[in-house]
Amino acid sequence: MTITELARRIDVTPPAIWHWEKRGRVPKPDTIKAVAKALNVSSEFLEDGVHLVKTQDQGPSDQLSLRPDEMSLEQLIRAIEAKGFRVRISSAGDR
Repeated sequence: MTITELARRIDVTPPAIWHWEKRGRVPKPDTIKAVAKALNVSSEFLEDGVHLVKTQDQGPSDQLSLRPDEMSLEQLIRAIEAKGFRVRISSAGDR
């Protein structure tokens, strides 16, 4: 999704998103909820970087609340893939 597509989905201008990213401006709570919905993540994840992750050792109802920097590489990859992205890992020599 591009910045323009996201802006259209949440009814803001692309420059508004740029200001959030580059200048550290904080959107209104309703806008944060709209962004979270458009990106299929929680508002908490956008605000704190906290993401609910299921691990292999736990049942479906048991979830860990982890920040990305607290996740194992495998958990991080699963969280990214759960959002619809494809992850490909290669060594520097494979490029």
